[in-house]
Amino acid sequence: MSSYFLFLLLGLGSGAVYGILALGLVLKHRSAGVVDFGHGAVAMFGAYVFLDLRDRGTLQFPWIGLPHAWTFSSSGLSTPVAMAAALVYSALFGLLLYVVVHRPLQHAAPLTRVCASVGVMLGLQAIAVLNFGTEGRSTNPILPTSTLSLAGVTFPVDRLYFAGLVVVLAAVLAAVYRFTPFGLATRAAAENDAGAALIGLSAHRIAAVNWVIASVMAAAAGILIAPISTLDPSSYTLFIVPALGVALVARFSSFAVTAAAGLVLGMAQSEITKLLTVWTWLPQQGVAQGLPFLAILIALPLLTKRLAARGDLAELRTATVGRPVRPALTAVLTFGAGLILLAALQGSLRSAMINSIGTGVICLSLVVLTGYVGQVSLAQMSLAGMSAFLLSHLSLSWGVPFPLSFLLAALGAVPVGIVVGLPALRIRGVHLAIITLAAGYTLDALVFNATSFTGGLAGRDVPSPQLFGLDLGIARGDDYPRLVFGAFALLIAVLAGWMVARTRLGAPGRMFLAVRSNERAAAAAGINVSRAKLSAFALSSFVAGIGGCLLAYQQGTVSPSQFAVFNSLSLLAVVYVAGVGRITGAVMAGVMFAPAGLFVSVLDRWFHIGQYQGLVAGIALTLTAVQNPDGVSGQLLGPKGPVAAVRRLGTRMPASKDTGAPLPPPDDNNTPATADPRRTVTS
Repeated sequence: MSSYFLFLLLGLGSGAVYGILALGLVLKHRSAGVVDFGHGAVAMFGAYVFLDLRDRGTLQFPWIGLPHAWTFSSSGLSTPVAMAAALVYSALFGLLLYVVVHRPLQHAAPLTRVCASVGVMLGLQAIAVLNFGTEGRSTNPILPTSTLSLAGVTFPVDRLYFAGLVVVLAAVLAAVYRFTPFGLATRAAAENDAGAALIGLSAHRIAAVNWVIASVMAAAAGILIAPISTLDPSSYTLFIVPALGVALVARFSSFAVTAAAGLVLGMAQSEITKLLTVWTWLPQQGVAQGLPFLAILIALPLLTKRLAARGDLAELRTATVGRPVRPALTAVLTFGAGLILLAALQGSLRSAMINSIGTGVICLSLVVLTGYVGQVSLAQMSLAGMSAFLLSHLSLSWGVPFPLSFLLAALGAVPVGIVVGLPALRIRGVHLAIITLAAGYTLDALVFNATSFTGGLAGRDVPSPQLFGLDLGIARGDDYPRLVFGAFALLIAVLAGWMVARTRLGAPGRMFLAVRSNERAAAAAGINVSRAKLSAFALSSFVAGIGGCLLAYQQGTVSPSQFAVFNSLSLLAVVYVAGVGRITGAVMAGVMFAPAGLFVSVLDRWFHIGQYQGLVAGIALTLTAVQNPDGVSGQLLGPKGPVAAVRRLGTRMPASKDTGAPLPPPDDNNTPATADPRRTVTS
């Protein structure tokens, strides 16, 4: 029994980090109403700044290209001085992020805020990769390293310091925000910023101070965990996943529950690591990371009531939704134009175009779910990966021929997507984004780490599709990539787009948009909101599965890294930038913004900017969220865009039957059930 107790104590280190990060998330949410997905990236950057100051005497700045390092001591700084400097740096950096990114979004929709914080996370991670590299770094201990014996168990005493720190922080925060004037002002401004302004309180100033405190706490957590956890851009940034789960368990309100949940989560993960040595029949990879989140996914929707809305005057402007015009003709013209482009391209550029097609289909799944229904999902690449691996098993292990294997593999993502979407029946908006991110993280840990399912690092082969003796594969001999496969992928993508367009124009589309506009009003009108949400998750999962199968056929081998949870975040970035409310946005996301797509490949060939793709995606996502939620396609095809202007010049507007006056210009902003059928915007 002593060994079990030892592993519980060892888990206090990671549990304390989860708790400290989650305390910062709770603080930001209570003061500014923001769930900051970039919080872990701030912790990561603070840790890098500390290590460079202590080991090299170099101060790193959060940008690239321009001089971004200032060395003022070749021998490095002492640990206390380096830590103090890193915390001050993080305070200023947090203030900058609040003023530039989050303050302009005070009255934005929850999805817009999520996308902005995801953009910050992607941008900071990309900067860290470019400036610090991807190789893990370790450092000397910061807290005391002596050992302590308790109940016959000897363990490092720093774990108790970790646990004591998070408990003290939670107690101090609870006391400050309950009894001090600043805490009362924070609560007042959070509940009603307009009302707080009437009594002389500045909600912006209060939120900025709280943001600074939370950023300092994040940096402190990153610095303290560095000696017991290797520092690298990916793993540190993903600390946000357990921290978000802990904060969500505490309903973003209770500091005490947050600290306790963080410690319990860390101890549970550590204890599972011990149990794996006893219960050898359990999978040996990913269980410790995945099981606690699986419990959160199951328990939280059952135990948590709907989270109360803040009392501010939010405008809640979201991306507008396009209305397809003549989808059959559009599909035919798109297929013809795409086929000509595929025939004109050769070699790597044709391969990039095919990758754009597959990625565009997965982007289309977000148009259905996020654009039409307003439900946020950060697990779409995980769903695509499920279908890709199922395709390999169906084709090779079970001998199911094409096209049946393709269809079954795409449908295989549907039940998984419905399970991921079940929390949407009780949880909405940003909290649903957290749940779906945890779901993607769980699939990564439990499913994609299972060698029997994914083949491990080597992946699994996917045979070429064969139809009536015709080889549709991407390669045959030296012929790569083949035009016939590009035409096949393009046909599937066009059919998927046509299916989504018909859904948008039919009764399901009107039901989706009604739910997106106002769930209560939709329910009052007789719409089964739960069925509508689960139907949207099912259709979105099927479309994502189609895209995953196309990418599997293109690669010939599928591996877990292709469908990691970070790829789901990047997917949200490119779709939101392109225009999440339009089918055209999915096409544009695949062609122009996909990491291995056509436009990025062309720019990389000419200007060698491929390494900056993550940074560009993060900055573009943040700017789009702050400045233009409709995205690029919304600017081009919306009622004020150039396409609509040309159409108005070429077509005389019909007169109103009642007054003879011209009808108003089309407006596609969230009026699903009562929209005039003549008010259309092309998608």
